Amino acid sequence: MPRRPDRDGQLHSTGTSVSGTSGTSIFGESGARGHNSAVKVFVPGMLLAVLLGLTGSCFAASNYAIVSGVVRDAHGTPQMGAVVELLSADAGAIATAFTDDQGRYRLASIIPGQYQIRATAAFLVPVTRANLKLQAGAAAIVNLTMSTLFEAENWLPAQKRRADEPVDDWKWTLRSTANRPLLRLVGSDDDKAPNSSDTEEGHRLGLQGRVTVSGSDGAFGEGGVHQTLILNHTLRNGDNTVMRAEIGDPRPGVPEGASVEMTAGYERRSPLGGSMRMVSSYQSHPELTYGDGTGLQVLQLASAEQLNLGDAVMIDAGTLIQAERLAASRFTSEPFVRVKVKPTSNVMVEYRYATGRTLQSSDDLDDLKPPVGVLSDAAGRPLDAKGSHQEVSITRKLGGERSITVAAYHDEFSNAALEGNGLIDRNDLEELSAGGLGMVTDPTTGAFRLTADGYTGRGVSATLVEPLTSSLSAWVEYDLGTALRSSLEPSFAVSDVQNQIAPHTVQAASVSLRGKIQRTGTSLKAEYRWQPVRTLTQVNAYNADAGEAYVGFYVRQRLWRGRFLPQGLDAVVEATNLLEQGYQPVLAPDGQTLFLAQMPRAFQGGLAFNF
Repeated sequence: MPRRPDRDGQLHSTGTSVSGTSGTSIFGESGARGHNSAVKVFVPGMLLAVLLGLTGSCFAASNYAIVSGVVRDAHGTPQMGAVVELLSADAGAIATAFTDDQGRYRLASIIPGQYQIRATAAFLVPVTRANLKLQAGAAAIVNLTMSTLFEAENWLPAQKRRADEPVDDWKWTLRSTANRPLLRLVGSDDDKAPNSSDTEEGHRLGLQGRVTVSGSDGAFGEGGVHQTLILNHTLRNGDNTVMRAEIGDPRPGVPEGASVEMTAGYERRSPLGGSMRMVSSYQSHPELTYGDGTGLQVLQLASAEQLNLGDAVMIDAGTLIQAERLAASRFTSEPFVRVKVKPTSNVMVEYRYATGRTLQSSDDLDDLKPPVGVLSDAAGRPLDAKGSHQEVSITRKLGGERSITVAAYHDEFSNAALEGNGLIDRNDLEELSAGGLGMVTDPTTGAFRLTADGYTGRGVSATLVEPLTSSLSAWVEYDLGTALRSSLEPSFAVSDVQNQIAPHTVQAASVSLRGKIQRTGTSLKAEYRWQPVRTLTQVNAYNADAGEAYVGFYVRQRLWRGRFLPQGLDAVVEATNLLEQGYQPVLAPDGQTLFLAQMPRAFQGGLAFNF
């Protein structure tokens, strides 16, 4: 070490300290040799201590693993604010991270073992990677690809999301099963959840489309052949826009023109994992008749926003503004709010308030097809179907994908809709309207809808989900609540219906299989929902799908995929109340027999061309 004399005769040694930083030590000349001896002893000891410390740190670090990667959508766009969870074999949360503005995440200090990793984000289908084996000292890179709303929309026809299903970060059943909205059911390739590096080059296009051709029989407002075009555009910043247009051709012999439906949606996600969505829709059904007039027009504007307060609280709120015109115009708004609290990793408590069945959560905006939910008074003026629904539920995971939910609710309906089937000519319809009965008919399918007085109800429900395979689950549901029940005799006239129905406390139960058959790639939902045959409305109507009644099924099958149609061709078939159970005959003014039912039998089917 070089030394230089100072002005006071002392020697200064300059150099580098053991820690690697420059420094100066001062000592007298007489003590220089003694100090050098001390340094000779001190430096090796210090180096040994540092080496032992580093070795201990490395040894401790080698006992853990690290997981990192990038979350993208199917077009290769990084997803900022996505929630990435590392789950144990029994689906318990081990670690959680949020992606940055480049879609990157990192989970450190992971104990070696076998895990599964899941990514969730608003307006995207969650993806789960199973059988992730981590060894001590390993640094695993797991890139995840999430399907956007459009890539998941390849079902026909649309099925409304069940209001009692958990949200994205509480998916204890597979998102790609038939219990989800039909537009969320992804194809067989999407279910594999490949790395983004595997599919990035093939899906970088920001615009995709789908053309569908479908037919229907028996479903109100869905008669004839329908052609649908859907376009989805993913922007560079991760926002999504969706446009849907549908034209329905009436059956031969029906003088009314074609029905038209148009929907446009926009979604933006916040950096903290929440989202803001806006969807506007317009529909025109000139085939619908009422009193002495024809034609229905509806304009809707819906907005919703989710706010996540950490991992424990989620707030979801929004409103639906609707303008409806029959013989007159009606304007209404239907707000909703949901609050979910997760006190432990296995328990969730939820409070829900909704004023309409159409929009009860942000997830309901996934259904791009607007429902035809018209009610009319005797003069042909649209009536308000607005009510209120308040519910408190508790959900508990039982291990793996098994879960149980119990709920208590209170409902109010300002007006009730009674479904029916049977051809009614114009003279009979005018006579019924003159007698004070509100009715809207669909001559293309023979379906009609009666208006009944509103009622108040309350009840409890329980739901058990039991996985059968990795992609197929059994659902068992029980409801005890209020529904309208009739005391009609076969000889009663339809004009006397209002005097023969009243709210009663009744039971309902359903058993269903929902999911996918991996070997054939078939997505299905087969269900039997029982209610007393005299009931004309659904028990727990805010949580029951409008198309659920007795025997029903939904089947989607990929038929073909080739060079000119790489995204494939799908076929979909849907049936509701297949055995025509719960039918109650009544007489029209001309003596013809009509049938009232909780849900009349209906068939729908079609093909989807994806490009």
